[in-house]
Amino acid sequence: MTDRLTPAPKPTPAPRTVWQDDHYTVLVDEPLGIVWNVRTSRPFASVEELEAVKATLCRVLDGLGRSRYALLVDVRAAPGRNDPSFEAALERIRPRWLRGFRRVGVLVQSVVGAMQIQRYARQDGIERLITTDEAALLRYLTEAG
Repeated sequence: MTDRLTPAPKPTPAPRTVWQDDHYTVLVDEPLGIVWNVRTSRPFASVEELEAVKATLCRVLDGLGRSRYALLVDVRAAPGRNDPSFEAALERIRPRWLRGFRRVGVLVQSVVGAMQIQRYARQDGIERLITTDEAALLRYLTEAG
């Protein structure tokens, strides 16, 4: 009897970084069809800085071809902030940021974070899965439909 070696599975390429600044990293995982927006822990110094960063982020996402991808927003490291001017700016920005993807999912650190994102979803009407479970989020984002 001879031993047959089973070839090792081909490694999946790591997502590639397509843009990064002090607040976000944008990664593309082509095999999974997912664009990651990973938030850093650096707070925005002002609403103007928030608006400028999000405008650039939106241009980067536009250049990728949104409809080809699902969007995974990882806000686990994001500092909490809910002052009225910041909230108003986010309400204006969110539709431009999140629309056009096949699916949207948000990865949060805590129940409090999930509650804030759920409130945003009610405000802007953009369907998204909000969870602390990265594996469940990846399953949702890669499902057909």
